[in-house]
Amino acid sequence: MNTTPLTTPSAPPVRPAARDVAAPRLSLTSTAPSASGAVDLFEVTFATAMDDGDLGRLARTLDLSTNVRSKARPRDDDLGFARLDHASGAFLTRSAVDGHWRLQARTWGRPAARTVHGWHVLIAGAARLLDPTVTPPERLVDDLPVIPDQLVERAANRRLSRIRRRLVGLP
Repeated sequence: MNTTPLTTPSAPPVRPAARDVAAPRLSLTSTAPSASGAVDLFEVTFATAMDDGDLGRLARTLDLSTNVRSKARPRDDDLGFARLDHASGAFLTRSAVDGHWRLQARTWGRPAARTVHGWHVLIAGAARLLDPTVTPPERLVDDLPVIPDQLVERAANRRLSRIRRRLVGLP
């Protein structure tokens, strides 16, 4: 019996391909991935003094967790976060202009255009509570598939006609 171990040439480790982050069909701002790999979906800018009442309205409307009043100085690019789904979120950031704020939606997944539009409406509505000059997004026009009607024919025998009448609600 041969006791020499069998060796096979070792292949280089196979790395999984980088996940392809594609932009959703509805593209409102830049769709290039950021340094973190996220895709920017849209941003809503608004002007407010951002006092405790404004923060409370945003927190209630968007389920926003805020870092604005933390003891350590918060980063300007991470003042608040609202989760939109498992791979997407809305981030509250300061704008370059004093008193102006941005709610920016980013994703690491592939949400549908209808979903992104719903998030845009929700976030614009929350910003509009604080700044009435915020314009809501335009209505999403999408072509729904035409579903042809199917005629119901007469039943082939009495037993099936009895079942059909019962299902339809006829005597």
